[in-house]
Amino acid sequence: MRSDEQIRDDILEEIDFDPKVEATDIGVTVKDGAVTLHGTVHSYFEELAVINAAKRVKGVHAVVEEIKIKYPSDTQIDDKDIAERIAHLCEWNTTFRKYDIKAEVKNGRVTLTGTVDWQYQRADIRDHVSRLRGVVGVTNSIAIRPHASQLDVKRKISEALHRSATLEASKINVDVVDGKVTLKGHVKAWYERKLAEDAAWSAPGVTTVVDQIQIS
Repeated sequence: MRSDEQIRDDILEEIDFDPKVEATDIGVTVKDGAVTLHGTVHSYFEELAVINAAKRVKGVHAVVEEIKIKYPSDTQIDDKDIAERIAHLCEWNTTFRKYDIKAEVKNGRVTLTGTVDWQYQRADIRDHVSRLRGVVGVTNSIAIRPHASQLDVKRKISEALHRSATLEASKINVDVVDGKVTLKGHVKAWYERKLAEDAAWSAPGVTTVVDQIQIS
């Protein structure tokens, strides 16, 4: 059993190690494996990087984020500015153009819609928008187009789990119905759960991943 102090120190080191995080005033408190993050960052993308860094650490069972996004006092960015920047992305980014991605902006929060072929494309579009100044949140409603048989998806997920050196695939159960993958079983740490999720999303034809894996 890892102590809360060990978990806190590892989270701070992981945040410091992550090149996507520039903020230096991030605070971390831990109680019984439940983590609270606070402080300020310069963008929503950086906020996500801090949260993901904490989730990679062994012993973390839950994360509460109280991080604030702080822009320079002389910076005024409204929804129109954000929408225009997203429109520029749609002009030059090949993935945005290919799949006709749409965005709605309200109070700095962006909702993305459209249809793509792969989860990595969905994530890449979200990351591009998350980096834009003024964005305080992103709802990723982009759908994934199913294009593989259920048996093929299940086989690819199982193979990916078995290839992982840190994950015991025998403890993960995979169920696939119409592109929806449900993961069940037990792992020892949050980052192992994330490995299983990533393996599921990497299979062609997956449209939804329901993670019911327990950390024990």
